[in-house]
This record gives sequence, C-alpha cells and structure tokens, in this order.
Amino acid sequence: MATYHTYASNDDLRDYLAGTSYSANWTSDAGIITRILEASSKRIDNHIGMISFGPRIDTRYYDIGSGALRNSRQNIRASIGNTTIGLTQSLSNSVVLDDWLISATSVTAYKSTDRASNESLTEGYDNDYWLLPYNDSPKVEIELNEDTAKSFHAGQQTLAITGEWGYSNTTTPEKTTTGTVGEAVTSWGVNDASGLSASQTILVDSEQMYITSISSNTLTVIRGVNGTTAVAHTAGTSVYAYEYPNLVAQACLDLAKIYYRDRDLGVIQTIGTGEMNITRASNEARSVLKTLDEYKASTPDTVVFF
Repeated sequence: MATYHTYASNDDLRDYLAGTSYSANWTSDAGIITRILEASSKRIDNHIGMISFGPRIDTRYYDIGSGALRNSRQNIRASIGNTTIGLTQSLSNSVVLDDWLISATSVTAYKSTDRASNESLTEGYDNDYWLLPYNDSPKVEIELNEDTAKSFHAGQQTLAITGEWGYSNTTTPEKTTTGTVGEAVTSWGVNDASGLSASQTILVDSEQMYITSISSNTLTVIRGVNGTTAVAHTAGTSVYAYEYPNLVAQACLDLAKIYYRDRDLGVIQTIGTGEMNITRASNEARSVLKTLDEYKASTPDTVVFF
C-alpha cells in the first residue's frame, strides 16, 4: 500500500529555508519541494524500519510456525531437514507485530494455511487477547489472554489483524467544509485554509486525503488515501490535518533543507582537504537521522514462532 504521510508541509519548508512566514510570497518550486519532502519522509521511515509514523487503515498477516500458540510448548525445528528436535522450555502465547498498531478493529485466527475455518478474537479481560505494551501506544505485540479457549494456529498468514496502523493519529484544530464534497470531487473549499499546506494529509469523517495544492480557500487533494475510501461529505464537516512528533517533523525539515540546498553539488563526499573543505550532504543527513534512533526502541522485529 502506498502511504501519503509527509512529515513537514511545503509552507513549513519554505519558512524554514527563507524565514518565518515567508512562504506566502514564495510560490515557485512547488513540485520540487513536494518531491524533496516526500523523499525525506520516506528516508525517515526506512531508517526507523517502519511503514509510516502517520496512520493508515490496513490488514496485516502473520505466519505461525507450528502447533497452536495458547500457553503450549512449541516445537524446535532443525534448520536442515525441518525435523522436530525438541520443545521450547517456555510457554509462548504472543506474536510480535511488524509495524506500529494504534488500534485493532478485528483479529482473525485461521486454523490452517488453507483458511477453511477461522475464529474471531476480541480484546479484554473476559475475552481473548491483549495488545502490548498495556499502558503505552503504539502497540507492538499481541498476546493471548491466559483464560481464553482460542488460539493462534500454525500456517502461513493464519493471523490477520485489521486496524489503524502507525505511530499516532494526532490532528490539528479543525476547519470545516464550505459545501458538499462528492465522492469523486478533488477540489473543494474550506472555511479557512490558513495553517493548511500542500503535502499535508487531512482527515474528513473517516476518509484521509492528501493535499497537492491550495488556492485561496480551495484545496486540491488525492482522495481516499492510506487505506481509506472516498465518500461524500456534507457541508460543515470537520477537516483535520495530521500532526507528527516534533522530532520527526524537524528531522524531515533538516533533511529537506540538505537536499534542496545540495541539489546541484553532485555525489562527492568531501570537497577539499585540511581545514578548508565542504562536507557532502550524505554525512550531514546521517547525523540528522541519528537523532531519531530513540524511535527504534519501539520498533518490533518480524518473527515466525516455532
């Protein structure tokens, strides 16, 4: 799934490069700025190892190696010949997720790879599973309730989780639509476009849209992005713009500034020797990305349980 989450807007970068509130007087380079910001955001995602800090609706599938994960010992398989050589010494009833999960809307356990039968699981004390960590978000693991009679079953793609994936779903204060927005309309008005900019993702009802340009109070957008569906919206509907962690937004601006400034410099790492030299942008960019390493602490690994 293509994701449309850019961690700083066109106006943010223009202000950052040229001075506070200068963006209103700078209307050139829109396409270049968008591409640079999108590339900077994708490089951040690649560095952290996750799909996106911003939310998206998706179904993700997981493999279970053998047996049923419900407080039962699992087979240990030999790497050669795939033969059973013993049992684990600890009970395992959890699966590590391969992306940040904000909330789950459905969890389905298929009983084998052929997916001929399945059972739905629900969260809570008297139900089937918990999302971990208990007291923090995003979630990075799903664990069966010790009292449930249900299981995670062996096979490929035998666990399916549908929900809102991403680091957070924080939004800015709302704007409102000025008229009805049909499901196929790509340009429509808001009561006040101040604070909105190209390269922002917005939320209208349950639909996410990606702003490509703004003229006065009219937005031009890509409809139904990030796993959501384009639907009609009535006049006066609230419009929210997604926000991202401050450290992530600043890193996006820093990377974009490097790329914008360094577009024509070439690929040489360092020009000059001794005290007089110019450091190539790739070294500077690595330093920027390193400021985000704390987010790797909440990054799960993709695993198959055996």
